[in-house]
Amino acid sequence: MTPLVEEALKSLTVMVNLSNGILHPSDESAAKEYFKALYKEGEPLIGLEVTQWAVANGWQPKHAKELGDLAQKIGSGGRVVIKNKGILKSNIIQILKDRVTNNV
Repeated sequence: MTPLVEEALKSLTVMVNLSNGILHPSDESAAKEYFKALYKEGEPLIGLEVTQWAVANGWQPKHAKELGDLAQKIGSGGRVVIKNKGILKSNIIQILKDRVTNNV
């Protein structure tokens, strides 16, 4: 997993209610927006890595798998519908890059 993908997962983990995973429409939309932005940036989205990271960082296994499946779908070029667009800032990739740079 690249540092940028991990930073996005950290941000998403802070946003969502971990007991529900991405069941809430706004949480699902945020996950989709993160993954689509990462995909457009050329970041690899590997479902198993996302699932394993999520479980290791407090997600329920069922919800972690759903997150990993979503990452895999988007990372493979699959289309998704974002119901609540605009949850993330338009420059989210730059924000994540700045965080990664400052953490190193």
